[in-house]
Order: sequence, then C-alpha cells, then structure tokens
Amino acid sequence: MIPYLLAFLLGAACGMVPFSFLLGLTRGKDIRKIGSGNIGATNLYRALGPVYFMIGFVLDGVKGLIPVLLARAWHLPAALAAAGAILGHVFNPFFKFRGGKGVSTIIGCALGLTVKSFLAGLGAWLAIYLITFFVSLASIILAVALPVAAFILHEGTLLDRILIALLGLLIIFAHRTNIKRILKGEEPKTILWKKKP
Repeated sequence: MIPYLLAFLLGAACGMVPFSFLLGLTRGKDIRKIGSGNIGATNLYRALGPVYFMIGFVLDGVKGLIPVLLARAWHLPAALAAAGAILGHVFNPFFKFRGGKGVSTIIGCALGLTVKSFLAGLGAWLAIYLITFFVSLASIILAVALPVAAFILHEGTLLDRILIALLGLLIIFAHRTNIKRILKGEEPKTILWKKKP
C-alpha cells in the first residue's frame, strides 16, 4: 500500500500547483474573477491572450508528466501518480476543491504513460478544435480518444488503460456545463491565436 500512497501523493503535490492562476497574478489578474472563473489555461486565455494560454497549458501538462516519470524512475505505480496529478488539479484544496478541468494535465499524464495514445488523442483534439473552435468539445473528444486508443493499441499496463478511461470520464464530467451550452448553441468559440480574447 505504501508505494501506491507515495505515488498518489507525489502526483497530487504536483497537480495542486496552480500554474495558470499564478501566471495571471504576475499580470495583476485574478482569473477566478474573469470569464468562467476557472483556474485553468483556457480561462487564462480569456484574461491574457494566447501567449499566456500556451505557457499555462504546457505547465499544466508538465505537472502531469513529471510525477509519472518520477514514479517510473522510483519504481512506484505511475498510474497512481497520474491519478493524483489529475485529482489534485481538478479538485484543488487550495481553491475550495475547485480547480481546472484537467485537460492539459491528462495530456501530460498520457504522454508519460502511453505515447502513441497521446498522439492519437492530440490529433483528435486538433481536428475537432480546428473544425469547431470549441476548446471544450475538443477536450471532450480527447477524453474519449485517449482511452479508446490505449485499449486498441494495448498500450501501457491494464491499470494504465483503466485509469486513463476513468480520468477521461472525470474530464467529461468537469465539462458538463459546457455540454449543456453546446447543446443550446450558447458555447463561445475560442480562437487561440487571436491577440485579444
């Protein structure tokens, strides 16, 4: 049990670092008071534009990748480190258990656990985003594509694949309000390369 606990705590410690929120503060912006109020990279885009979005997105991905790589190097269960990172990000205790939606962090975890599935999921994300310009819909498709690709390719351990599927369901749940807005035709489009949101 101790290796599983250590791996989870390692991931959670990384996942709870609110990079996008901190980046907003460097420019005097509290992104909790802007847009959706979410502390993730997409809301950082609404506050500060595409350059800060990309920095926040990459950093939120790194905090999923690093604990997975460290867990493997230290012979700890990498899947548990990934779970900790995602849950720490989505249910951040420093923000009353309201964090980001976990998309970039699960991408980082997937890159560490299942590289080919990561590439398939990223391709699906890009395709849907470039067709619709809905970051939320692309993220939902990513959450589906990652576990499907992992099971088809038999990549990673069975625990890795099950975990990615469960985390995908968590991401879909985190986007439940976005799904409602998409169905109502009220979801805003996000052109990530525009200078002003």
